[in-house]
Amino acid sequence: MGALIYYISGFIWALFTGFVFSTVGAAGGILASFGFITVLNVHVANSVKVMSQIIIIVSPLIALPIYLRQDRVKKIKNILFYLGFIIAAGAIAGALFGSWFSKNYLFELKSFKYLFGYLTFLVVALMIYNILKQRKKKPDTIPAGETNIPSVLKISVKKIDFRCLNKDYSIPPIVLFVAGFFIATISSIFGVGGGFLIVPFLTDIIGVPVFLAAGISILVVLISALASVSNYIRMGVSVIIPILLAMLAGVIIGSVLGPKISRRLNEKVLKYILMVLLVFVGVFYVFKP
Repeated sequence: MGALIYYISGFIWALFTGFVFSTVGAAGGILASFGFITVLNVHVANSVKVMSQIIIIVSPLIALPIYLRQDRVKKIKNILFYLGFIIAAGAIAGALFGSWFSKNYLFELKSFKYLFGYLTFLVVALMIYNILKQRKKKPDTIPAGETNIPSVLKISVKKIDFRCLNKDYSIPPIVLFVAGFFIATISSIFGVGGGFLIVPFLTDIIGVPVFLAAGISILVVLISALASVSNYIRMGVSVIIPILLAMLAGVIIGSVLGPKISRRLNEKVLKYILMVLLVFVGVFYVFKP
């Protein structure tokens, strides 16, 4: 009976994790890790990282096909894949390095939880920044009379020139590669997705539209997490199959139900609730690691 309650607890938490990630689009890896560590009492830090990233892979697998079928996205697929694969190339390198570093130098649960707590504070700070920015920023719109909205104008080792929403962009590929490397390094060290860093980098530093940044983020997180998980497993990090299956079932169901239920909920309220929860996780892990 105790074992049944144990797995049901994990399933319910994963259900909540999938719901939150599919509606708010953030903190899936953090909530998954909290579930493994605190709800299910998994005491092996490296196992928590790899299982959390396996959980993370589920949402992009569900979200990417849905995203690519949108009408406005069909027009930017070439730009999305050009930029996404360059970032992903750096992300693969970062994921391999980060997972190696974390497996060998951040294997103690106490140290991992302490640093993980500060990571949650960073995510909350970025969420607050994004909320404040959205209040001032006008939504991305397609100018009237715009015909060929997106187009890749020139690709070279030095820069990628493209046009989207009547605006011209020129981005050095090396900037995208390096950003992918550092974001994936951080993500694989802590067993999270990295979307909370990819989207601000693309929208605030590069300046691309939000809906394009979202698609690139989904693609990069999927590739980065696959590389990180593969390397963790290659290095002998164990996966606790029964626990992982219970969490996967909950996340899948939560990810499917989330968009349907969220139509009746206030997205801003959900974000505020998530931020409060993340602050609690951060305080709990930093001051009681």
